[in-house]
Amino acid sequence: MRTGFAWPVLLAAGITLLAACGGPAPSASPPHHQHHHAGHPASTPVATNSGSRDPLTGLATPVHGPLVALMIENSEYARPQFGLSSADVVYEAYMESFYYTRFMLLYWGHAPQTVGPVRSARPYFVSWVHSWGAAYAHAGGSTLGDQAIINDGVHNMDGLANAQSLYYRTTSLPAPHNLFSDMANLMAYARRHWGNPAVTPQWSFASPTPAGASAPPYQTITMRWNTRNTIEQWRWNSADAGYTRWVMCPVSCSQTGYTQVMGQNSHQPVVAKNIIFQYTTEYLDNSDPNPNPSDRWILIDTHGQGVAKMFLGNRYYVGTWRNGGPGQPTRYYLANGQPARFDPGQTWIEVVPTAASGTSFRLTLSPTATP
Repeated sequence: MRTGFAWPVLLAAGITLLAACGGPAPSASPPHHQHHHAGHPASTPVATNSGSRDPLTGLATPVHGPLVALMIENSEYARPQFGLSSADVVYEAYMESFYYTRFMLLYWGHAPQTVGPVRSARPYFVSWVHSWGAAYAHAGGSTLGDQAIINDGVHNMDGLANAQSLYYRTTSLPAPHNLFSDMANLMAYARRHWGNPAVTPQWSFASPTPAGASAPPYQTITMRWNTRNTIEQWRWNSADAGYTRWVMCPVSCSQTGYTQVMGQNSHQPVVAKNIIFQYTTEYLDNSDPNPNPSDRWILIDTHGQGVAKMFLGNRYYVGTWRNGGPGQPTRYYLANGQPARFDPGQTWIEVVPTAASGTSFRLTLSPTATP
């Protein structure tokens, strides 16, 4: 699959492309020779406010922004990723030719030391960044992705252009799967350049689902993005009152079972309190100069409205999502027209294609958790 930007020269000779799901983890901190902008410290603490709540999770937090969006790879060469468990909100959507997916992580109340592998921008991810008013950390982008950053006036932290000093490459992985950063450094850079603007919540919160609460109607959620390397599951865990994340890579990795997704900084499971399946139209990007139809950029409609399947704590609803246009938040509604109320905690927005998009994506809901 195409990377979205030119592959840099590897930092260590003899590194070959990894064939297994995930490879050696990067060092927990940047190398000592990492450079930063002259006159700026390597890391500046973010402001604190003991009475604040995270506008993305509804949880009390002493940390107060600024809000940063970060692009993270999701291929067998990038797993396990750093930063998934501590993000406030995670978006997942298809990339080239409906094959791999990619993550966009939003951080407001947490700053994990290591995040990555960092990858490139796409216009639909830029649209979601714009709606939140976040600063954007990424490494290059597609033609329309780069143009959207300019058109939308997004605060840009490009690891291949204007903000190279905020990123580093590890020798334990091959390029382009080896670019990492430190979220505290990204937040500090955003604060210096753009301040710490207020963040408007895009949804309201209900009382938290208590541990041991009754199980939801569907306890296993299976997402088949492609049959070679990206079959993912969410499994209800009553002790956490949320869904734990699992991934299988059946062909590329010869993996017959699921592996639980763990936070590589915290060494704790990834647990989503809310999972939204946002159905929208997806199609090939005709601006892509690559003639290979199996390796083409795609486009995803982010404005308008469509079906939303919502797992909010132990509650399940089929409703709608609505977005009024550029810079507007996406709102989620129940079938009766009332706004959906989220459980406090991490939310995953799974942006998935409608049947009319003609992709291989399949969503399967099972009443009993997979052992």
